[in-house]
Amino acid sequence: MKSYIKYLKFSKAFQVTFNLSNMSLEARVGTLKLRNPLLLASGILGTTYSTLQRVYEAGLGAVITKSIGPRSRSGNPNPSVFALKDIKSVINSVGLANPGYSVFREDIGILIENKIPTIVSVFGENQEEYVEVVKGLQDLPILAFEVNLSCPNTEKGGTQIGTDPVAVKEIISALRKETEIPLWAKLTPNVSDILEIADAAIKGGSDAIVAINTLKAMVIDIQTKMPVLGFKRGGLSGAAIKPIGVRYVYDLYEHFGEKIPIIGVGGITRGEDIIEYLLAGATAVEMGTSLGVAYPENMIRFFQMKIKKYMKEHAYTSIQEITGGAHK
Repeated sequence: MKSYIKYLKFSKAFQVTFNLSNMSLEARVGTLKLRNPLLLASGILGTTYSTLQRVYEAGLGAVITKSIGPRSRSGNPNPSVFALKDIKSVINSVGLANPGYSVFREDIGILIENKIPTIVSVFGENQEEYVEVVKGLQDLPILAFEVNLSCPNTEKGGTQIGTDPVAVKEIISALRKETEIPLWAKLTPNVSDILEIADAAIKGGSDAIVAINTLKAMVIDIQTKMPVLGFKRGGLSGAAIKPIGVRYVYDLYEHFGEKIPIIGVGGITRGEDIIEYLLAGATAVEMGTSLGVAYPENMIRFFQMKIKKYMKEHAYTSIQEITGGAHK
């Protein structure tokens, strides 16, 4: 009897091992192949090569740097980050603080030397600044440029570039002329029609759409009667925005189908959230707030385990079989 039980345990273990070995977490974003669909979102742990390398080695498919501009920028006054623990979210007004592309080239170079798949987030306050950054980095063998379109346009009175379809198309078109490296347009949710903005980005030459960036938000301390952030207003990220992100990814996939890769981002705190984004139509996902913990490596491994468990339960052998499943 004992030997029979031992045999059953061995047989079950072998079956699980066999099933897992036939599963592929490989993700495809246009022409890019990633070892899995899990990406580090821009702005979290993305300021130095050491932190970027650390999370990649923990099991991510690729890393995305903090948004890099044409020159050093100190950002907004502190406090610039405030945790909303009751809703597992964060409001921030960091203000695109960065060392500038000419300085950050060294960190990117180290990542590439260590064979870390790297996507560089870029921003500018006008078309010329976007072009300057891309031209200054395009000689590096990076995977893609993620174009952060949620930036203030000083030429138009401080309105966000990403809310203007004409400006979006012009910027992406200008970048397309400068580089053959894939361009990912990261869209703001603070618009009345995200499909109009997405269409403009694709017509300009974007290779993929990233949805979504943070939502405009504010928190007021009722005792001091003042906003908690030094800049007063900020952007909301974390679990609170996940249903919004899923909705936009769903709408984008319904609009474009499989023609345009969609990268989902916003509020991923569980493995189930990743599956939800994939079913909505994402080919890959970005994680930010949930990795801003003491041991992000553990979170990454846990997310991978949950994806494999789901695939096993539903007899999937590849990520591509999950993508867009909610539309079938």
